[in-house]
Amino acid sequence: MSLPDYYTRPREDILPYIPAGTNRVLDVGCGAGFFGETMLRTGAAQEVWGIEYVPEMAEAARSRLTRVETGDAMQILPTMPHGHFDVISFTDVLEHLAWPDEALKLAKPLLAPGGVVVASLPNVRYFNALWEIVWLGEFRYQDEGIFDRTHLRFFTQKTIPEWFERGGFQVRTLVGINPNPGRKFNLLNRLLLRKLEDCRWLQFAIVADPKP
Repeated sequence: MSLPDYYTRPREDILPYIPAGTNRVLDVGCGAGFFGETMLRTGAAQEVWGIEYVPEMAEAARSRLTRVETGDAMQILPTMPHGHFDVISFTDVLEHLAWPDEALKLAKPLLAPGGVVVASLPNVRYFNALWEIVWLGEFRYQDEGIFDRTHLRFFTQKTIPEWFERGGFQVRTLVGINPNPGRKFNLLNRLLLRKLEDCRWLQFAIVADPKP
């Protein structure tokens, strides 16, 4: 079976945010399991469970992960064992949910003491996206990226912590990843006294602690 690129990315850019000593991970929206496989291969985790909505991708993930559940994460999360996971990961998943904060609330009791949520989210203020909207006057849905037609929520560096707060978490780390190094952006950012610095990043990586 040929797997779409969207589901097969190993997400090595997220590995640095998986805490040292992590044993068990729940990867929500695990796709074909390549991120989980990367964690297992590199020793970033010893056990990776996955939840995946698309049956074909879930089936592909079963050969790579410890355990995979197929279906809607909002229905499956309440069936997962409480206090079991050191990390629950949402890599480019929360933006596809109607209520990301509710998913975080469901994930919270599944964390072991000291456990964290690790996530990545697209940045709607990414320069290339702003250029299309502000300069070209376009907002065209696409198969993936900022304008992914399946995105239900949009995030900025400023609003991300608010969503996590509503979900019962406090953001510990919020870091831009996958930058735009383009000359056009660098010039405009300098002219505007670096007011566009957050527009440099395609995505943000997040590590969040559950609030008491």
